[in-house]
Amino acid sequence: MDIRSEIAGQVWKLVAKVGDKLAEEDIIIIIESMKMEIPLISPSSGVLIELHVSEQDIVAEDQLIATLRET
Repeated sequence: MDIRSEIAGQVWKLVAKVGDKLAEEDIIIIIESMKMEIPLISPSSGVLIELHVSEQDIVAEDQLIATLRET
C-alpha cells in the first residue's frame, strides 16, 4: 500500500523505520507546514517496507512517502 502526503511541507522527523510493525494510526513521519507539525499516520496495520523521503526533504501534496505491506 502506498502512503502519500496530504499536505506540502518539509519532513521534520522520521518516526518509523523500515521494518517496523505499525498499527493503524501509528505515526510514520511528521511534516512541518506553515509552522505546524502534522503527523502522517498509517492507514492500516502492517510492516513498513520502504520510506521514500528523508528528514529535511521538501514534499508536495500527494507525494509518495512510504510503502506499507498490510497484515
